Amino acid sequence: MSRRGENIFKRKDGRWEGRYKSGLNEKGKTKYSSVYARTYRECSQKLQEARRRTCVNRSSMTFEQLFEHWLESRKNIIKKSTYVNYVSLYETHIRPEFAAFKPDKITVFMINQYISKLLESGGTRVSGLSSNTVKEIVIVLKSVFKYGEITLNISNPVKNISLPKTEFKEVETFSKAEMERIRNYAITGNVSDLGILLCLYTGMRIGEVCALKWSDIDMDNQLISVSKTLYRIKNPAGNDSKTIIVIDAPKSRKSIRKIPVPPFMIQRLMEFKEKCKSENYFLTCSDRYIEPRTYRERYKNFLKTADIPYKNFHVLRHTFATECIRCGIDVKTVSELLGHSNVKITFNVYSHADDSAKKSKEENKRENRRSCRF
Repeated sequence: MSRRGENIFKRKDGRWEGRYKSGLNEKGKTKYSSVYARTYRECSQKLQEARRRTCVNRSSMTFEQLFEHWLESRKNIIKKSTYVNYVSLYETHIRPEFAAFKPDKITVFMINQYISKLLESGGTRVSGLSSNTVKEIVIVLKSVFKYGEITLNISNPVKNISLPKTEFKEVETFSKAEMERIRNYAITGNVSDLGILLCLYTGMRIGEVCALKWSDIDMDNQLISVSKTLYRIKNPAGNDSKTIIVIDAPKSRKSIRKIPVPPFMIQRLMEFKEKCKSENYFLTCSDRYIEPRTYRERYKNFLKTADIPYKNFHVLRHTFATECIRCGIDVKTVSELLGHSNVKITFNVYSHADDSAKKSKEENKRENRRSCRF
């Protein structure tokens, strides 16, 4: 039984329970908490006190204070890299524009003007920020205002603001001849070279291969388990060390995956595995890791030695995905192998390869029809 629309209920055990909005959960949904008392009056008083503790004084609150409350509510449910990214986006782009404003004074018109400004002349680039960066900024604003709307009943000017369209540029890849050259040089090289080849034929990200251990490679079933990534971020503690190394879960839940070991690499991998302990890092055969920045330099030197024009490390991943699609592997399977959060990302990034594969299939069909004519 409830009383007077205050969200206070009489429980079966005779006590009164009052429920109130206390923030957002890890999925961005409204989170409720409860207070309990033996009488309705006592419960009502406790409920009012709880609501006051949850809310700060709206009349004096600034957007910066709202952001800090929101960030604190997210701190224990997001990755360290995500936390640092939020702070960086706020300090660089949002704080100069909105920090001193009261949230209720920020309007839809102001937000739209701000987005246009970012796209046209934001940051240090004369041409403005990329639509992808602006999209990240707007997502942060949406989350902060949604938190304010739920916990403080603040109006939400970003609720119906559309996100800028994501830019998808045609990806760069290694040619067939370059792939063959990488394969020939790496297969006879050291374990660091073998890591480059592994990324070319599995699509692993640089942070994933840096975090890979020999125990993650199942030779019997010829599978690689990807469950961690290694990266360097700004130190959120802000002490003497400006940056720190973090070994954490991969980019998204779907990035935790199993990938087939390239068959032609099995023998070479076995030769190295015999010399390493299972808990050794793959790239070093020791308990010491290589961080992505160092490994990028090794990759750069490898390409120079192999006389291959430089392309950034991520091109190995792009090449793997493109070749998979061109060979007829469906986009959903490729998405799972890459660990993308959804198939749409894979399709948008590699649509050129999908179009090429479809065109090749049509040409083969026409050729087959011609060859069947008597």
